[in-house]
Amino acid sequence: MGYTHYWHRPRFIRDDLFQTIRSDFERLILPLSDVGVELAGGLGEGPPVLNDDSICFNGLRECGHSPNEELIIPYPCESAQGIGPSATAIVGEFFNVGVTVRHRCCNGQCSFETFLLARSKDLPPNAQPDEHGLFGEYVKTGFRPYDLAVTVVLLIAKRRLGDQFIVHTNGGDAQWADARQLCQRILGYGDWFGITEERVSDEGCEVTVRTLTEIAPPS
Repeated sequence: MGYTHYWHRPRFIRDDLFQTIRSDFERLILPLSDVGVELAGGLGEGPPVLNDDSICFNGLRECGHSPNEELIIPYPCESAQGIGPSATAIVGEFFNVGVTVRHRCCNGQCSFETFLLARSKDLPPNAQPDEHGLFGEYVKTGFRPYDLAVTVVLLIAKRRLGDQFIVHTNGGDAQWADARQLCQRILGYGDWFGITEERVSDEGCEVTVRTLTEIAPPS
């Protein structure tokens, strides 16, 4: 259990498209830093990896933020967005196992799971694509500050790959608002996206599936 983003992608992303995704994301590194998102390598140390073959990063493990022992399994409340201190983050309980928070924060370590988008996806033996010919990936971010960078990359990839990149998310429109605003301000296309919700049956239970969807660009 934990706050998670899921995506389905082709095994191989065309080189020119991958370089465009990387270039767009590189333009957002400094704006992300300006709002409090400091990126590190996949294990939370060193610089993030941005090259011809992969985009790989995490939050900074030794971030210097004050720890908060009550910040266990943080999950955003419905209106949660932005970045702030852990001391003012907690809103309530999350299914009696964690807490809901009003903004992205950390418990003294801004790192969580590694985010990786590779141009060529490594597959285990006998791996099969889904009905769209795509392969699934995911990352749990713990709603740490670097979650904003993750949503930015996923939005960029969706914009550049279209139907060949399908994003599902635990987050709603509020949790994606920061990524949309940054991409609109720097790249000019964040306002083209929104989160759609659909109720589906999963093993006899009704669940809500949230999908990042591109709408028609403003006229």
